[in-house]
Amino acid sequence: MRFPSSRQEAEDWFRRYGWSPERDIGAEADTLIRKVQEQAAEYGVSFTPSDHARAFVRNYGGLRIFFDDSPENHFVARPDFPYVGQAEEIEEFSRELGEELFPLGFDTYDGAVLLVDGRGRFFLMHHTGNYYLADDALQAVWNFMRAEMQDAEDFYA
Repeated sequence: MRFPSSRQEAEDWFRRYGWSPERDIGAEADTLIRKVQEQAAEYGVSFTPSDHARAFVRNYGGLRIFFDDSPENHFVARPDFPYVGQAEEIEEFSRELGEELFPLGFDTYDGAVLLVDGRGRFFLMHHTGNYYLADDALQAVWNFMRAEMQDAEDFYA
């Protein structure tokens, strides 16, 4: 399978799964955000969504975008952390960056979590480490898909 090799191809790819620049799920975004906040609270963690997080959830929320040659690997655009302990790991990553992070979604293959901080920087929390993806939502999801990332330590406070 041929994956997108340009930004325009990436936009076209994401459109196949229901995304568009104009997409807005409205109040459903608030429900998705509230659910992850409640989930985090069960672990004693608090997540406060930035304007960047809210914008991402409104635009991508609820989508399931095919990510790999493997049919079981999708990006699920739903604020969540799929594994026990990840809420605390997000909190620790936030401290290292000096910026609060908010979870935006995850991949179904290994549970890597897409995050955004209050400055609009997108990061990935993966079992192999933490990574910076981009300062733009579409670029971040595309970079996540292609595993194009930079070590997040370069961004630590």
